[in-house]
Amino acid sequence: MRQVATLAAVTARLWLLARFVAPRIDRAAQLDLMGRLAGDMLDLLGVDLVVRGAPPAGEPVLFVPNHVSWLDVWAVNAVAPARFVAKAEVARWPVAGAITRGFGAVSIKRGCPRDAWRVKNRLAAHLAAGERVAGFPEGTTTDGSRLCHFHPAIFQAAVDARAPVQPIAIRYRTPDGSPCRAAPFIDDMTFVDSLRRIVAAPGIRAEIAFLPPRPAGGACRKALATWAREAIARQLALPAGRTAPMILRPAA
Repeated sequence: MRQVATLAAVTARLWLLARFVAPRIDRAAQLDLMGRLAGDMLDLLGVDLVVRGAPPAGEPVLFVPNHVSWLDVWAVNAVAPARFVAKAEVARWPVAGAITRGFGAVSIKRGCPRDAWRVKNRLAAHLAAGERVAGFPEGTTTDGSRLCHFHPAIFQAAVDARAPVQPIAIRYRTPDGSPCRAAPFIDDMTFVDSLRRIVAAPGIRAEIAFLPPRPAGGACRKALATWAREAIARQLALPAGRTAPMILRPAA
């Protein structure tokens, strides 16, 4: 109960910072603040972060991680804060909406090709301005034992901006090294259910690997999507040719 109360206090602080501070500071200061808050959140939840590799220093880049949990965003931001793509519904949520808006997330309407084009153009503009941006090409979460199809649309932003693409492999383990069953946010699980599982877990180790980036200028977005998926599959020792069935859980 003490940990839950502390988490509520930290979330309230995060909301206040996102609502009243983040919109009034420049982008560099926003990213620095988000990075520190993400690290604090992982510490509070008892999630240890193990990092391999690094993003390109001082360069714009499109991060394309696999998607297991809402923890993914916090794990990436704790190391390399970026402008994430978030589903449009999140922007209307009471707390999460203020946080995503305050820290500059790009909202997308799922299943709307016109909006996907708009988001692609926005991401390309942010990349051209020298920013790091991130999106989950699976568009949904899995339990971490397999990968879904990587949708190529998001990769077009890097092609247009002639920015590199960097796959990020994410997995969660228990203290003994076995796969963590508490971290995945899948099926009909609610956020509260997920949070309870994570808080009750004896220890979660989030392993994220920044894999070698690849220039996207002049490349084919479908080829980039295939390459990124195969790179993550190799890192996680998952069969690259095996596609998980779609789970109706939108990207966070």
